[in-house]
Amino acid sequence: MLEEWLHLVRTYFSQYGYAFVFVALFLENVLFLGVFVPGVVVLLLCGWLASQASESPYPLMLFGFLGTVSGDSVSYAMGSRLGDRLLRSKRWGGGIAATTERVRREPAVLMFCHFVSYLRMFVPMSAGVSGVPFRRWLALDASGAALWVVSHVLIGYFLSMSSAHAYMGWIALCVGVALAALVAGRYLLRRKRAGKTL
Repeated sequence: MLEEWLHLVRTYFSQYGYAFVFVALFLENVLFLGVFVPGVVVLLLCGWLASQASESPYPLMLFGFLGTVSGDSVSYAMGSRLGDRLLRSKRWGGGIAATTERVRREPAVLMFCHFVSYLRMFVPMSAGVSGVPFRRWLALDASGAALWVVSHVLIGYFLSMSSAHAYMGWIALCVGVALAALVAGRYLLRRKRAGKTL
């Protein structure tokens, strides 16, 4: 599985360069598309590929950051304008409502949500639904996005060719944990919604 992702990312990164990174991170951070476009994998593997090509990691960080914040901003705008409709959604309303309540209780989640795949999907939109002022949200979200993007790019960047296979195991573990957290979160949401309908 990881080798397939490496081949896919290598192909798109070599063809489209930093535009691919921007688009991938934008889609990953637009509500619910993170299930299909895992930004963690893109950042780690593009960082690794940049290192092998002796390229600077800074453009990669910049385009990853811009894509992340742009995608989050779209989700925030959707939450701000479509809040009531989304809360009534049978499929996603429970998750948005629960995350909106958490945003109100724990403002720090606005900054650190990027490090938890499940929260990364819901928090920007929930911030819009809950009426968090845009400038305040953007400052916290951008700070968290910078930490998330830079840390993952550097992890990938400092992988050496000779130890790539050893590190790939750790990358696979990190990705697996992130996916497991996402699946567990969705399962708990379904249980919670099912409990409300009883």
